[in-house]
Amino acid sequence: MRLFLCLTALILMARDVGAQFLQYTPPGGPEEKPESRQTQLEREIKDARYHLGPVRIAPWASLHDLAYVHSILSTGQSLPNDLTATVGAGFRAYLHNGPKVIWTAQVLPEYVWWQRESGRRRLDGRYLLSYSGFFNHVTLEVRLGREQQQQIVTPEVPVPVSSRRDGGEVLTEVRISGAFSAFAAASFNRQNHLVEDVGVPSTQALRLLDADERIARAGVRWRPDPQWSVGLGAERSQVDFLHGTLDRSNAGTAPVTEIRFQGLHVGFQADAAARSLAASRGAEFVPYHKVTGNAALLLGSEAHLGAMIYASRNLVYSLSPLYAYLDDQRLGTALTLRLGRRTRGRLFVEGGRNDYTAFAAGTPLRREDVSSYGGSLTFGLRGGLTLGVQGVRSQFSSNLAGGDHSYTSVGATVNLVGFQ
Repeated sequence: MRLFLCLTALILMARDVGAQFLQYTPPGGPEEKPESRQTQLEREIKDARYHLGPVRIAPWASLHDLAYVHSILSTGQSLPNDLTATVGAGFRAYLHNGPKVIWTAQVLPEYVWWQRESGRRRLDGRYLLSYSGFFNHVTLEVRLGREQQQQIVTPEVPVPVSSRRDGGEVLTEVRISGAFSAFAAASFNRQNHLVEDVGVPSTQALRLLDADERIARAGVRWRPDPQWSVGLGAERSQVDFLHGTLDRSNAGTAPVTEIRFQGLHVGFQADAAARSLAASRGAEFVPYHKVTGNAALLLGSEAHLGAMIYASRNLVYSLSPLYAYLDDQRLGTALTLRLGRRTRGRLFVEGGRNDYTAFAAGTPLRREDVSSYGGSLTFGLRGGLTLGVQGVRSQFSSNLAGGDHSYTSVGATVNLVGFQ
């Protein structure tokens, strides 16, 4: 597995600079083939059925993450089995300011409900304003706002909590000539984890991951035809942590690369950064010099049967006072099956390892073998209504006594978009 991860990482650049580049991602791998921002917006505007003058409006309602959750922490503590659900209703609005400019507003409030743990009930949501200009030789996108959603933040504490991200990003791409273009992107985000009302002592440590993150990226991209895209560039990152006596603040510069290919029955996507991170502001961060990234090989057709093999390697900051971070390495496969025109099933299984890096010599070696599996079944009904059921199970087996922990969730989702 390690050899495969290293080989894929060498040819692995994220399309969206606004997201955290060092974070835990849930198991299952990428679910859909890449879609350009312009194509996505055109599809959304076409599906927006309501008009308020020149503004197109797409109502949205959702009951998701209706789930039975069971977590066992590395302390041996088993959290109370609980039932949770998130319900939301709002809208997306689109305004064409000329043929090439689109303004988008998203007002999508959500309420997170827990049956037993009332302190975890909270109003979340996404509130975003964006500008997209798709001109003949220049693309410019600007986005500002807040995204607050419930998620698992770190494999050390597999407990869903609400995390809030405030900030914005600017992306631009200029066509130089023919198939070549130059791109640049910058973002600033503040990440906060809202754990004050979660009655679990270990979740209070999640506030140690609150941070300000700045990322700037620039490079060139080559698109010889619609199927291929290859990019090379450089990225400067700075992460300043807001709490804790052991400061993990760091900064660094990395060469980045991306490859995208989408054929009729074969697709490939990969992005990577050769990171060289060092402590900043006199922090205690241990220098990091490794390649992070992800890759996926897609086979088959979305219309019938599709398969995916994926691999990734990411740095995730640790909550422990003994360890600075961990390398999250994974290798997995997923199978997608169309069961009729409106029904889609997906199964995945993946394995991996978390290797921890200690602050000081003599600290016990810490390593976790990780295995996850899960699946989903989605039914598309009339009127923009979709129903889904899903489940996931993750097991973390530690080399240290008492370090094993796990997470299990089984639930359902109901989405209603663009009421007819």
